[in-house]
Amino acid sequence: MNSGTRAKGRLGLGSGRGFTLVEALVALLVGLLVLFGIHKIIVSGVKTQTTTSVQTELNSSAQVTMDHLVSRLRGSSAVVEALADRISFTDQEGDNIKYWVEGGELYWAVNASKYTGGILQADDVTQLTFDYLDVDGNPGAGAQQAVRVAVELTLERAQHSTHLQSAVKLRNK
Repeated sequence: MNSGTRAKGRLGLGSGRGFTLVEALVALLVGLLVLFGIHKIIVSGVKTQTTTSVQTELNSSAQVTMDHLVSRLRGSSAVVEALADRISFTDQEGDNIKYWVEGGELYWAVNASKYTGGILQADDVTQLTFDYLDVDGNPGAGAQQAVRVAVELTLERAQHSTHLQSAVKLRNK
């Protein structure tokens, strides 16, 4: 009879032992801490991915916008209107091209009489400035004297920003 009791005790059957309340609470606390840590890592990863996506999209939009503007400007033969925040120039086909910012959006138009309407080029524009340089590279040249045009473009979205600069020598100047 004694050997039967020992066998039961060795197998853990009917021994009456289990987890105490304290052991169960400690195990639950450790499990919650592990889950909390995993949650923090996942949330941090999602935030990083979102931040990276917004910055990448902003950089891409700024680069495409600057490339478009500079490409058109590089082929121009003359600046028609030289303003600090907008430009009008004659392109290689003889069309009058205008670029301007209105309400944070960059527009461009072909043969438009005013800086209205136009084709949307970019959103989230906080700065578009032009500086007109003469033959000697001095800023402040008028439309007729402009040989180079320095362009600055800044886009901002959700606490992210990108700033690009370029200088373009006009064709035939």
